[in-house]
Amino acid sequence: MSVSAFIIFSIAFSTVSGFESFVYKNVPPEMAKAAKEIGDNERLSYLQTLQSKKHTEDEKMELYSQHLSGCSSVASDISMKLAETIGEMAPKPEEFSESGKARSILSAIGIDSVSSALMTMPMSEMTETIHQACLKNELQFQCAYGFIQDKDKIAAHILTMMENDGNIKMMFESECRRPEFTPATYACIGENTDQWVKECGVSIAAYNNTRTDVNIKMGTTYATVMSMIEQVMEKATTESELMKLMGESTDLMTATLHQLSKLESFKCRSYYQMERCLLKTVNKVCGFDSVHALETILRVGYLRRERGDDLHMQFLESEIPPTKACSKTFNS
Repeated sequence: MSVSAFIIFSIAFSTVSGFESFVYKNVPPEMAKAAKEIGDNERLSYLQTLQSKKHTEDEKMELYSQHLSGCSSVASDISMKLAETIGEMAPKPEEFSESGKARSILSAIGIDSVSSALMTMPMSEMTETIHQACLKNELQFQCAYGFIQDKDKIAAHILTMMENDGNIKMMFESECRRPEFTPATYACIGENTDQWVKECGVSIAAYNNTRTDVNIKMGTTYATVMSMIEQVMEKATTESELMKLMGESTDLMTATLHQLSKLESFKCRSYYQMERCLLKTVNKVCGFDSVHALETILRVGYLRRERGDDLHMQFLESEIPPTKACSKTFNS
């Protein structure tokens, strides 16, 4: 078992006040129980619907998804509060305010808007926001457990989430497990952005420019090729023509992905140069915990995040691995 898997399973079977927490042991037991009961009720409703009449396999899958998705509404008040604090509904700081300038620098490094908002808020607010985010996730996992009734499946899902997203990995491994220490780790990153620019400004600017340029080119090229393929496929009038055009379209997409992979290499090389300077400086100013947080947030899930889900899936389905320039730093 990998270290990450061990961590997840140790969390999943952490018994607190009569219930087993998945990611956040500080959840009030009565809230965890209520969330699980919602999942229990969804499961009962699902089974009753199945027994009421015959369903096709597709209909069963649709019903399963509908009832399980009921857990996404658990802690909806917390979800709304988070959206208003660090999400899409959160107010944006003035561009030239201290917070605005800090977020701009964090964005140039490659940190998403949610993490940059968290890193630049006052410590007391950050502590509360972390608590709310961990609480929401724990309650939703408790609900899912009530519906699925399989701890191992929940733990495996958590592990997959962590492998694909650096923010989630930090949340479940650090924020929710050590909520008393994480705010200082993040605050140091957010409070010292001027120092990051002073020491690494050239490489940060170079990476930001390269990243922007490459992402635009990759996105535009992919959209153009997809449009071309759709137009060509519409011209097929017979099954043989359709099969022929599908083969040609696959060849075109494969060639395009190889081209985009080479283009992506420029961004990965530029990132590596920036990261080498940045992490060295962060370690000197903030220490190892901040280095680990920054490295995790930026590296884990980088290719998926930068490419977008659709394009990333094209790479995976076509079995085109990252180039050496990217694979030495990123694996997802």
